[in-house]
Amino acid sequence: MKKILITGGLGNLGSWLTEHFANQNEEVWVLAKNYRKLDTKAKYHLIHCDLADYQDVSQKLKDTNFDIVIHAGSVNDGFVPDYFKIALEVNVLGTRNLLEFFKDKKLENFIYFSTFQVYGKYAGTIDENTPTEPKNDYGATHLFAEFYIKQFFYSHQMPHTILRLTNSYGCPKDYKSSKWYLILNDLSKMAFEKKQIVLKSNGQAPRDFIWMGDVAHIVAKMASTQATNDTYNIAGEKTLTMLEIASFVKKAYQNKYKIDIPIHINSADTTIYPKDLKVTATKLKLKFNYNLSDKFVDESTAIFEFLEKQIK
Repeated sequence: MKKILITGGLGNLGSWLTEHFANQNEEVWVLAKNYRKLDTKAKYHLIHCDLADYQDVSQKLKDTNFDIVIHAGSVNDGFVPDYFKIALEVNVLGTRNLLEFFKDKKLENFIYFSTFQVYGKYAGTIDENTPTEPKNDYGATHLFAEFYIKQFFYSHQMPHTILRLTNSYGCPKDYKSSKWYLILNDLSKMAFEKKQIVLKSNGQAPRDFIWMGDVAHIVAKMASTQATNDTYNIAGEKTLTMLEIASFVKKAYQNKYKIDIPIHINSADTTIYPKDLKVTATKLKLKFNYNLSDKFVDESTAIFEFLEKQIK
């Protein structure tokens, strides 16, 4: 049994990680600023803490020793007021606060969830050698945090793994989640409530997607092996358009409710999107040897059932 700290462990992806490791009988501790009630029977310990406040971090963690830290705590809601300031405080300073606290704690691994948005590129092939040129505060602050992790490896030999995640998907484990705007969540909720799917665009925008269950499985492999002190893309290596995601939701709805719902696109959107986006995860697959799953219809169905429970 390992003692694992998951920052942001009540968040959209973090809750999947929390449940996965708890179900593996690991001792899971979740660090979160705000309490959320997860739809899970997984058992975990909760630490209320503000990552951006070093005194709070050091005080709340001083009596605990961990084998693994999985740092998934960040803010990526770029539409909130003063997001740039919040992102700097949490994504950058929060990461440095953790590193400062754990620098002499003899961790086995500090696993950091960065983002493929550090590349600032949305067409062509993206691998770990692609230049990093972030185009938004989310990508820029995560890249800044990556530099801090490398700094602490240089100065304190802190073992680490950096993961540049694409778009992860899966049914939320908290109805009050702030991530209902994510594409599969949004379209599934729309189908459930309105019996139709309305896209704001022409549906041709490409994205790489990876199932959260696969992400949790990969991270579990990392937690069971020696830290590589390296950076990896973590991606589904399968690019899909928004219209294709909508079609999966439509299929899930038809399978479950026996009703054929329409998909409406925004015909006024004449944007021509690139069709050659490919985020490669070859480096990660060679190191950890895993398989990927296609769960779009299953997870859309799970979202329908999750929403049904909320209205009973």
